[in-house]
Amino acid sequence: MKTTLTLQKQILARIKTQGVKPMSKGYFKMREYVLWGLLGVFVAALSVGFAMIIFMLKGTDLDLFNKLGLSFTEKILYTIPSFWIVATVVVATIALINFRNTRRGYRTSTRQFILISALISVGLGSVAYAFNVSEFVDKAASANIPLYNDVVPLNTNAWLDPAHGLLSGTVRSKNSNSDFFLRDAESVLWHVTGDTELPEGYTFSSGDRVRLIGKAGSGDTFEVTEIVPWE
Repeated sequence: MKTTLTLQKQILARIKTQGVKPMSKGYFKMREYVLWGLLGVFVAALSVGFAMIIFMLKGTDLDLFNKLGLSFTEKILYTIPSFWIVATVVVATIALINFRNTRRGYRTSTRQFILISALISVGLGSVAYAFNVSEFVDKAASANIPLYNDVVPLNTNAWLDPAHGLLSGTVRSKNSNSDFFLRDAESVLWHVTGDTELPEGYTFSSGDRVRLIGKAGSGDTFEVTEIVPWE
Protein backbone atom coordinates (compact mmCIF):
# COMPACT_ATOMS: atom_id res chain seq x y z
CA MET A 1 0.00 0.00 0.00
CA LYS A 2 2.83 2.35 0.88
CA THR A 3 4.47 1.59 -2.46
CA THR A 4 1.25 2.54 -4.31
CA LEU A 5 0.88 5.81 -2.39
CA THR A 6 4.54 6.67 -2.96
CA LEU A 7 4.16 6.03 -6.71
CA GLN A 8 1.04 8.19 -6.84
CA LYS A 9 2.86 11.04 -5.09
CA GLN A 10 5.78 10.73 -7.53
CA ILE A 11 3.41 10.91 -10.50
CA LEU A 12 1.53 13.93 -9.08
CA ALA A 13 4.81 15.67 -8.30
CA ARG A 14 6.06 15.05 -11.82
CA ILE A 15 2.83 16.38 -13.31
CA LYS A 16 3.18 19.59 -11.28
CA THR A 17 6.87 20.16 -11.96
CA GLN A 18 6.71 19.39 -15.71
CA GLY A 19 3.35 21.02 -16.30
CA VAL A 20 1.91 17.88 -17.88
CA LYS A 21 -1.63 18.36 -19.17
CA PRO A 22 -4.07 15.58 -20.12
CA MET A 23 -4.70 15.06 -23.84
CA SER A 24 -8.23 15.69 -25.04
CA LYS A 25 -10.44 12.82 -26.19
CA GLY A 26 -10.68 14.44 -29.61
CA TYR A 27 -6.92 14.15 -30.05
CA PHE A 28 -7.02 10.38 -29.63
CA LYS A 29 -9.97 10.08 -31.99
CA MET A 30 -8.20 12.14 -34.63
CA ARG A 31 -5.03 10.09 -34.16
CA GLU A 32 -7.06 6.90 -34.69
CA TYR A 33 -8.65 8.27 -37.88
CA VAL A 34 -5.24 9.27 -39.24
CA LEU A 35 -3.74 5.85 -38.47
CA TRP A 36 -6.59 4.01 -40.17
CA GLY A 37 -6.43 6.39 -43.11
CA LEU A 38 -2.71 5.70 -43.50
CA LEU A 39 -3.40 1.98 -43.23
CA GLY A 40 -5.84 2.29 -46.12
CA VAL A 41 -3.17 4.06 -48.17
CA PHE A 42 -0.64 1.33 -47.37
CA VAL A 43 -3.08 -1.44 -48.32
CA ALA A 44 -3.77 0.34 -51.62
CA ALA A 45 -0.01 0.59 -52.18
CA LEU A 46 0.33 -3.14 -51.46
CA SER A 47 -2.36 -3.83 -54.05
CA VAL A 48 -0.49 -1.76 -56.63
CA GLY A 49 2.72 -3.59 -55.72
CA PHE A 50 1.02 -6.95 -56.30
CA ALA A 51 -0.40 -5.71 -59.61
CA MET A 52 3.10 -4.65 -60.67
CA ILE A 53 4.51 -8.09 -59.80
CA ILE A 54 1.84 -9.68 -62.05
CA PHE A 55 2.60 -7.13 -64.76
CA MET A 56 6.34 -7.83 -64.67
CA LEU A 57 5.97 -11.62 -64.61
CA LYS A 58 3.47 -11.67 -67.47
CA GLY A 59 5.59 -9.18 -69.40
CA THR A 60 8.65 -11.43 -69.30
CA ASP A 61 9.74 -12.13 -72.87
CA LEU A 62 12.02 -15.17 -73.02
CA ASP A 63 12.36 -14.83 -76.79
CA LEU A 64 13.73 -11.33 -76.29
CA PHE A 65 16.18 -12.67 -73.71
CA ASN A 66 17.46 -15.13 -76.29
CA LYS A 67 17.78 -12.42 -78.94
CA LEU A 68 19.79 -10.27 -76.52
CA GLY A 69 22.09 -13.20 -75.75
CA LEU A 70 21.46 -13.17 -71.99
CA SER A 71 22.94 -15.94 -69.85
CA PHE A 72 20.75 -18.25 -67.75
CA THR A 73 21.61 -16.31 -64.60
CA GLU A 74 20.77 -12.98 -66.26
CA LYS A 75 17.45 -14.40 -67.46
CA ILE A 76 16.57 -15.41 -63.89
CA LEU A 77 17.57 -11.99 -62.51
CA TYR A 78 15.60 -10.15 -65.18
CA THR A 79 12.55 -12.40 -64.71
CA ILE A 80 12.22 -11.82 -60.95
CA PRO A 81 10.55 -8.41 -60.32
CA SER A 82 12.91 -7.69 -57.42
CA PHE A 83 12.21 -3.93 -57.34
CA TRP A 84 8.49 -4.38 -56.76
CA ILE A 85 8.92 -7.33 -54.40
CA VAL A 86 11.23 -5.26 -52.18
CA ALA A 87 8.91 -2.24 -52.41
CA THR A 88 5.92 -4.41 -51.47
CA VAL A 89 7.74 -5.93 -48.48
CA VAL A 90 8.78 -2.46 -47.25
CA VAL A 91 5.22 -1.14 -47.54
CA ALA A 92 3.85 -4.25 -45.80
CA THR A 93 6.28 -3.73 -42.91
CA ILE A 94 5.30 -0.07 -42.52
CA ALA A 95 1.62 -1.04 -42.71
CA LEU A 96 2.10 -3.60 -39.91
CA ILE A 97 3.86 -1.05 -37.70
CA ASN A 98 1.09 1.47 -38.42
CA PHE A 99 -1.59 -1.11 -37.60
CA ARG A 100 0.09 -1.98 -34.30
CA ASN A 101 -0.30 1.69 -33.26
CA THR A 102 -4.07 1.62 -33.71
CA ARG A 103 -6.31 1.22 -30.67
CA ARG A 104 -7.02 -2.49 -31.18
CA GLY A 105 -4.02 -3.39 -33.29
CA TYR A 106 -2.49 -5.52 -30.56
CA ARG A 107 -5.41 -7.97 -30.76
CA THR A 108 -4.45 -9.20 -34.24
CA SER A 109 -1.39 -11.41 -34.60
CA THR A 110 1.25 -10.73 -37.22
CA ARG A 111 0.24 -13.90 -39.06
CA GLN A 112 -3.41 -12.85 -39.18
CA PHE A 113 -2.48 -9.36 -40.37
CA ILE A 114 -0.28 -10.76 -43.15
CA LEU A 115 -3.01 -13.18 -44.26
CA ILE A 116 -5.74 -10.53 -44.32
CA SER A 117 -3.49 -7.98 -46.06
CA ALA A 118 -2.41 -10.58 -48.64
CA LEU A 119 -6.00 -11.51 -49.47
CA ILE A 120 -7.02 -7.86 -49.87
CA SER A 121 -3.90 -7.03 -51.89
CA VAL A 122 -4.34 -10.01 -54.20
CA GLY A 123 -7.97 -9.12 -54.83
CA LEU A 124 -7.45 -5.39 -55.39
CA GLY A 125 -4.15 -5.98 -57.19
CA SER A 126 -5.81 -8.32 -59.68
CA VAL A 127 -8.48 -5.70 -60.36
CA ALA A 128 -5.81 -3.01 -60.79
CA TYR A 129 -3.94 -5.21 -63.26
CA ALA A 130 -7.14 -5.97 -65.20
CA PHE A 131 -7.78 -2.23 -65.63
CA ASN A 132 -4.16 -1.56 -66.79
CA VAL A 133 -3.29 0.42 -63.66
CA SER A 134 0.01 -1.47 -63.54
CA GLU A 135 0.97 -0.30 -67.04
CA PHE A 136 0.28 3.32 -66.05
CA VAL A 137 2.34 2.94 -62.84
CA ASP A 138 5.17 1.34 -64.80
CA LYS A 139 5.32 4.26 -67.23
CA ALA A 140 5.11 6.82 -64.41
CA ALA A 141 7.86 5.05 -62.45
CA SER A 142 10.02 4.81 -65.56
CA ALA A 143 9.68 8.55 -66.16
CA ASN A 144 10.00 9.79 -62.56
CA ILE A 145 12.01 7.33 -60.44
CA PRO A 146 15.78 7.63 -60.95
CA LEU A 147 17.48 4.38 -61.98
CA TYR A 148 14.11 2.59 -62.24
CA ASN A 149 14.85 1.33 -65.74
CA ASP A 150 18.20 0.00 -64.55
CA VAL A 151 16.80 -2.19 -61.80
CA VAL A 152 13.44 -3.46 -63.11
CA PRO A 153 13.29 -6.60 -65.24
CA LEU A 154 13.19 -6.22 -68.99
CA ASN A 155 9.58 -5.45 -69.79
CA THR A 156 7.77 -3.04 -72.07
CA ASN A 157 10.34 -0.33 -71.27
CA ALA A 158 13.05 -2.47 -72.85
CA TRP A 159 11.22 -2.11 -76.14
CA LEU A 160 11.96 1.61 -76.29
CA ASP A 161 15.71 1.38 -76.75
CA PRO A 162 16.49 2.14 -80.41
CA ALA A 163 20.24 2.22 -79.72
CA HIS A 164 20.04 -1.49 -78.92
CA GLY A 165 17.70 -2.31 -81.78
CA LEU A 166 14.42 -2.31 -79.87
CA LEU A 167 11.50 -0.01 -80.67
CA SER A 168 7.79 0.04 -79.84
CA GLY A 169 4.82 2.31 -80.37
CA THR A 170 1.67 2.92 -82.39
CA VAL A 171 1.55 2.66 -86.17
CA ARG A 172 0.46 6.04 -87.51
CA SER A 173 0.37 5.35 -91.25
CA LYS A 174 1.26 2.25 -93.23
CA ASN A 175 2.30 1.80 -96.84
CA SER A 176 3.36 -1.81 -96.37
CA ASN A 177 4.85 -4.15 -93.78
CA SER A 178 8.23 -2.78 -94.81
CA ASP A 179 7.35 0.91 -94.96
CA PHE A 180 5.33 2.68 -92.27
CA PHE A 181 5.49 5.41 -89.62
CA LEU A 182 5.44 4.65 -85.90
CA ARG A 183 4.95 7.00 -82.93
CA ASP A 184 6.78 5.83 -79.77
CA ALA A 185 5.93 6.53 -76.10
CA GLU A 186 8.10 9.68 -76.18
CA SER A 187 6.08 11.07 -79.13
CA VAL A 188 8.95 10.57 -81.62
CA LEU A 189 7.71 9.72 -85.11
CA TRP A 190 9.87 7.02 -86.70
CA HIS A 191 10.04 6.08 -90.37
CA VAL A 192 10.32 2.30 -90.38
CA THR A 193 11.63 0.42 -93.41
CA GLY A 194 13.34 -2.87 -94.19
CA ASP A 195 12.74 -6.58 -94.70
CA THR A 196 10.45 -7.86 -91.97
CA GLU A 197 9.65 -11.18 -90.37
CA LEU A 198 6.04 -11.50 -89.17
CA PRO A 199 4.67 -14.27 -86.93
CA GLU A 200 2.49 -16.72 -88.84
CA GLY A 201 -1.03 -15.39 -89.30
CA TYR A 202 -0.20 -11.97 -87.83
CA THR A 203 -1.08 -8.69 -89.56
CA PHE A 204 -1.10 -5.11 -88.33
CA SER A 205 -2.57 -1.83 -89.52
CA SER A 206 -2.63 1.87 -88.63
CA GLY A 207 -3.56 2.41 -85.00
CA ASP A 208 -2.10 -0.92 -83.82
CA ARG A 209 0.68 -1.06 -81.25
CA VAL A 210 3.69 -3.11 -82.30
CA ARG A 211 7.21 -3.92 -81.14
CA LEU A 212 10.14 -3.91 -83.54
CA ILE A 213 13.57 -5.49 -83.67
CA GLY A 214 16.14 -3.98 -86.01
CA LYS A 215 18.60 -1.12 -86.16
CA ALA A 216 18.26 2.65 -85.74
CA GLY A 217 19.44 4.68 -88.71
CA SER A 218 20.21 8.36 -89.22
CA GLY A 219 17.60 10.79 -87.99
CA ASP A 220 14.38 9.17 -86.87
CA THR A 221 14.62 6.15 -89.15
CA PHE A 222 14.59 2.51 -88.14
CA GLU A 223 15.48 -0.53 -90.25
CA VAL A 224 13.26 -3.34 -89.04
CA THR A 225 14.04 -7.05 -89.30
CA GLU A 226 11.23 -8.43 -87.15
CA ILE A 227 7.83 -7.18 -86.00
CA VAL A 228 6.41 -8.56 -82.75
CA PRO A 229 2.75 -8.25 -81.65
CA TRP A 230 2.26 -5.96 -78.65
CA GLU A 231 0.49 -8.68 -76.65
